[in-house]
Amino acid sequence: MNKFGKRWITAGICAGMAVLLTTGCSSVNTKSVVATFGDSKVTAGEAGFWLRFNQATTESALGALFGDGNMWEQDLTGTGQPYGNTLKSQVLSDLEEMVILEAHTADYGVELTADEEAAIEAAAQEFLAANSKETLKAMYADEETVTRLLRLNTIRNKMEKAIEADVDTNVTDEEAAQKTIEYVTFSTSGTTDEDGNTVELTDEEKEAIKQQAQDVIDAMKNGSTMEDAVKAVDETKNVNTMSYGEDNTVLAEALKTAADALGDDEITEEPVPYDNGWYVVHMVTTFDEEATEDRKAEIIEERKSDLYSETLEGWEPEEHEVDSDLWAKITFDVGFNAPETESESTAAETEAETTEAPAEETEAETTEAPAEETEAETTEAPAEETEAETTEAPAEETEADTTEAPAE
Repeated sequence: MNKFGKRWITAGICAGMAVLLTTGCSSVNTKSVVATFGDSKVTAGEAGFWLRFNQATTESALGALFGDGNMWEQDLTGTGQPYGNTLKSQVLSDLEEMVILEAHTADYGVELTADEEAAIEAAAQEFLAANSKETLKAMYADEETVTRLLRLNTIRNKMEKAIEADVDTNVTDEEAAQKTIEYVTFSTSGTTDEDGNTVELTDEEKEAIKQQAQDVIDAMKNGSTMEDAVKAVDETKNVNTMSYGEDNTVLAEALKTAADALGDDEITEEPVPYDNGWYVVHMVTTFDEEATEDRKAEIIEERKSDLYSETLEGWEPEEHEVDSDLWAKITFDVGFNAPETESESTAAETEAETTEAPAEETEAETTEAPAEETEAETTEAPAEETEAETTEAPAEETEADTTEAPAE
């Protein structure tokens, strides 16, 4: 299994990331070693911070989809494991990748420049200044930890480029050659009744569908485009366009076989049968220059990814230990949501001022400034002050605890 080169969690620290809503905080000794990879050690603080940062990024992007539910307790990937376990496993793999690369910087002559060191220091200070003590504590974030992760990530980015620089970027036309076809599917898989049951088509209905496919072929042979020919028999059908090469594994075998038998601008003589109906296939071109160039770029990226993964796997240390008990103490007992922007805050305040007015106010009193000021002075101010003192202040303080992280 390829454990490296599949980095799907956030790899950098960005500004304006999220607002922290603290519901608790796991207590651990942040200086304790939670993982050992060869001669490199990762502390609980480093692992905890990287987990919290990626948790916050994920919740900011996906949290709204789950409402009040805890996404970390759900099996979102179909592995039978809670998503929180999946993220924690990926965080450790990510940290292992970074420390392995750090241990081999000399192999590629990679060093951080004075400007990069200065940028890392500035980014760490910006992150620390942007967040409250409570937020930093919940994220296991201090100057040493944040700086450490920024350095590791910067080294990883430089090492990745250095490793991939050795990739052969010469890709021939033959290796990347792409054909482009357009095709339409005529399905005979049946219909669904009002009770959700599948109703099989009769032989006569299937034959009628096959005739539609033949009508499209005949129309195209008489000069019609596939789009027009298809709409003439069934306006609900869509024409599909696809480019493919010899290494394609997506195109259905029956479709590919029929397409490969065609020359430029040729169409199948009759409908091509498959398990649940027929295809009509038109070969647009047997050599699509643009699609071929795109495929060359993809092949180069695949080579880079393969070389990067193979290099890391070759460096993977024999010693690989994780303090499972310590790692288990860092749980998802804090949550994150998207930060409220200044414009959103202003809009919310405006909405509150215009909707919280007493029902007996006239339309003029809710829209004209002098009337609002008089109303606020005589009735609204005390109530608003009381409400702010009893409920709104804590929420504002919580929202002020931003986990805004500086850009790299």
